[in-house]
Amino acid sequence: MLRSRQVWLAAWCGLLLATGPAPATADPRPGTARPGFLGAGLRALPGAGGLRVERVVPGSPAERAGLVAGDIIVLSQGVAPGSVEGFTTSVRAAGAGSDYALVLRRGARRVPVRARLEAPPEEAAPGSLRVGQAPPGLGRSAVAMGTDPVDLSQLRGRVVILDFWASWCGPCRMMMPVLSQMAERYRAQGLTVVGLTDESVDVARTVGMRLNIRYTLASNATAMRSYAVQSLPTMVVLDRGGNVREVTVGTEAPGALTQTIERLLAEPSP
Repeated sequence: MLRSRQVWLAAWCGLLLATGPAPATADPRPGTARPGFLGAGLRALPGAGGLRVERVVPGSPAERAGLVAGDIIVLSQGVAPGSVEGFTTSVRAAGAGSDYALVLRRGARRVPVRARLEAPPEEAAPGSLRVGQAPPGLGRSAVAMGTDPVDLSQLRGRVVILDFWASWCGPCRMMMPVLSQMAERYRAQGLTVVGLTDESVDVARTVGMRLNIRYTLASNATAMRSYAVQSLPTMVVLDRGGNVREVTVGTEAPGALTQTIERLLAEPSP
């Protein structure tokens, strides 16, 4: 099951990677088969201050256009970008293959750029993450805290929650203590929780200690890309056989997540 709560997430946190799945009204322009994708993690600034670029997806249209973390988008297609959700809808509606005009504030300068939009990764590379199938490997991780392995081959036989998060994402920080309680409660029954971020080990450790997290946290930008993570938090739940059973974008109601985990824990090991 794929659950998406990105509209709520954008309103609550002011953060979304432009652009992943969007509301039904965010259709590509007529004649465009696929929606547009920019590949920048954004945060809305107070008032009409624009949208701050928090991170840029490697290899994305945003990176090729020269966007860097710290840039502030003040104009998109000639108008103020408004909310993150509105900007994401605009990018998606422009469609893959479109040239998307931006004006950035970079320090004291205004920098005009044009980004050639692409299809979202999950559409450009279908099959990279499918329910019922094994996910991509995680690649090399730098462990910030915790003792569980960050290697899916070593976790086979256990139910696994992969939680993709960032320090600046409010819903991520809200969900992490819930996952920590769940990790402790079900550890002996076979649950492992691994938190993955593309931020540094030091940042991950600081957040983990502040929130008293009791599961493994690791820095791994490669996994963020290979899993096509576009919105945070994103949780991928694996069964004992190592297959994807659920992908959740946005926060998961604790009761619903508990039901999922208990159901998977009750299944026999392969």
